[in-house]
Amino acid sequence: MNCDRKLTFVLTFTNQLHPYQCLYLTYQSLEDWTELQDILRCNPDFQGEPRYDCIIINMDLPSGQLSIARLRGLFNCRLSSGETCDVALVCMLPLSKWKPKTKWEGCRIYDELKEPRFIMAKYLLHGAHMISAFGASESPLKFYLNDTIDSDMFLRAGN
Repeated sequence: MNCDRKLTFVLTFTNQLHPYQCLYLTYQSLEDWTELQDILRCNPDFQGEPRYDCIIINMDLPSGQLSIARLRGLFNCRLSSGETCDVALVCMLPLSKWKPKTKWEGCRIYDELKEPRFIMAKYLLHGAHMISAFGASESPLKFYLNDTIDSDMFLRAGN
């Protein structure tokens, strides 16, 4: 089931799930330990174009490996107990085996998986700037990780 079909299925439970398209994610910088904030969006029509930002997820992976995903939906869920929780529908981006014609030291390429999954929003750590890889096959979509966007991301990527 692709992301769009699964999202449609989820939205049929409107009295239990409330979708939203923007997330203000607060995180602690690894550079100077200050509190910072990312604004992340998952919107099929953001100023006339689709926008699905990427995120780093807190998962138990070996040191230096990042767990990255692309946001496809954000939801506030009302549980039968009356409690609420925030969940994210994401398509994971595992490391790719594809090699570009021009490769540089530390080059990391990720494939976007088609099968989405739900994760608790409390496990979202930081936004990730991913750049579309040109010259690769269209399926799955391939992305470069931009780990030089700021010093915090540089440190998170294990540089």
